[in-house]
Amino acid sequence: METNDIIVMKARKIYHMTGLLLLAAVLWLPFSCTKENFTETTDTRPNISRFLAEHEDYSLFAEAIKLAGASSYLDAWGTYTVFAPNNSAMQTFLQSEGKGRISDLSEADVKDLVNLHIIQDTVSTGQFRDGKIQRNSVFGMFITTAVQNIDGESYFVLNKESKIIMPNIRTGNGMVHGVDKVFTKVTNTVMQEIEADPNLSLFAEGLHLTGLDAVLHQRVAEQFFSVLAVSNATFAQRGFNTIQDLVEKYNHTGNPKNPEDSLYMHMAYHVLPDLKYVSDLAFSSSHTTQVPREVLLVKVDRERILLNEEVWLGELEEGAEVDRQASDNTTVNGVLHYIKDDIYIKQRQPFRVDWDPSDQPELRVAGVYRRGTLSIPKGYLRDVTWGGGDGEQLWYNGTASGNMAGAAFGDVLEIPMRSAWAPWIEFKTPVIVRGRYKVWVGWRRNAHNNNGNIIETSVNGIKLSRTLNQAEWRINNLPERELEALGYKQHTATGGNYNCKMVGVVDIDVTDRQTLRFETSSNVNAKWWLDFVQFIPIDEEQIWPRFDTEGNAVYP
Repeated sequence: METNDIIVMKARKIYHMTGLLLLAAVLWLPFSCTKENFTETTDTRPNISRFLAEHEDYSLFAEAIKLAGASSYLDAWGTYTVFAPNNSAMQTFLQSEGKGRISDLSEADVKDLVNLHIIQDTVSTGQFRDGKIQRNSVFGMFITTAVQNIDGESYFVLNKESKIIMPNIRTGNGMVHGVDKVFTKVTNTVMQEIEADPNLSLFAEGLHLTGLDAVLHQRVAEQFFSVLAVSNATFAQRGFNTIQDLVEKYNHTGNPKNPEDSLYMHMAYHVLPDLKYVSDLAFSSSHTTQVPREVLLVKVDRERILLNEEVWLGELEEGAEVDRQASDNTTVNGVLHYIKDDIYIKQRQPFRVDWDPSDQPELRVAGVYRRGTLSIPKGYLRDVTWGGGDGEQLWYNGTASGNMAGAAFGDVLEIPMRSAWAPWIEFKTPVIVRGRYKVWVGWRRNAHNNNGNIIETSVNGIKLSRTLNQAEWRINNLPERELEALGYKQHTATGGNYNCKMVGVVDIDVTDRQTLRFETSSNVNAKWWLDFVQFIPIDEEQIWPRFDTEGNAVYP
């Protein structure tokens, strides 16, 4: 090797070594003892307290923040949303209180004023989706939201009184929305709110007579009520003009304060023992009421919220519509709603439910129900959930043919049900009336080396007595009544490879949709083709009717 080559190689080594030393030095700098000035965040926007103080039109609310002692945390790191009343709104508020300056308010009133307008979360108007902000204010009151057209322009209106005039101002520690009116501090109980409306005088009399007024006056921590109030005009449409009219119709024990009395139960049926804004009513298909074991059913029809509207025995029973514009009135112990018709406890006898578990609203909307096939990812179906990894899908076959032919309604739901894939699946059933039922499950046989997974069934968390084996063949060499005595039958009109087994007897305590769960701990490589489920009152005919591929009931 030439001398020059050796010199070049040494130079390269020195160059690389120098680079490594420089890199190490750079990496060491933040940890050295030398004090360095560096920016901990790239966000140079002012925090909420300083932002408001620097904007002249919000100076009065900034002053209130300072007097309330809130400026310390509103100028520190965190996530907050402030609905800041402008100076005009603040001056109107002070005049209504008979005060000239912010400093004339008591310390408690200033704190309440400020806390009403602060949420410990960052909320933009893009998150105003369901009629109320999910986090309550520091004061403890929920803030309702709506869009209204005012003088030809659309505004977000909060608590039905205050419109946003300066939306979505990002600050260093959250969000500011300018509003044109100070939020009203809630002081009434639900009962006081009812009594304050002369249009609810008959409803109030009914609450007084039954003693429910005392319940709705209560102010107990974490105890809330939602009341569905009926106006005098609505009562009059039903022929009730005085409290005596209600007494003559409902009071059957002579003591309307008796919880077993029909008048008491009628009034209590209008009370939900929880905090339910309109958005909360719409979110769930049923809600418990103040009457034990009696629920209120909810149906959403576009923008309308309908109570107890359902098809029963082929007939539409119209429900009562919630008056959305008049509802969502916040009180210290709940929320008051108005409804456009009265609601009634419906006395039902146990009634059979013949149910196709594949009949899900999402499949109808997609246009595949009984018409096509679809892979169903987790989260796609509102009323069906299952275990296993996030990628575990169901398959819907709406045109079952070949060796799958003969299914009731002509479709099956394919479930990868084994411990390694989807060890369980849960359904929300149709409404089932309170009573005692035999539960039948129909499926298409599937086996792996003549083996199948053993599946347990439970209803509302109560495990039923009999398991089923997805590989089991349908018994077809016994008379149908002998077969029924063994807990088997044919549920399809054409037979085929479909089996049906009675998996147990269940007591339904509350008329409502129920939770039906299937679960396995075995791991046979065989998917489960679920076809049909029946809840049949124990004293009714269990075998007939059967169902054909069009869903028609077939009798002998």
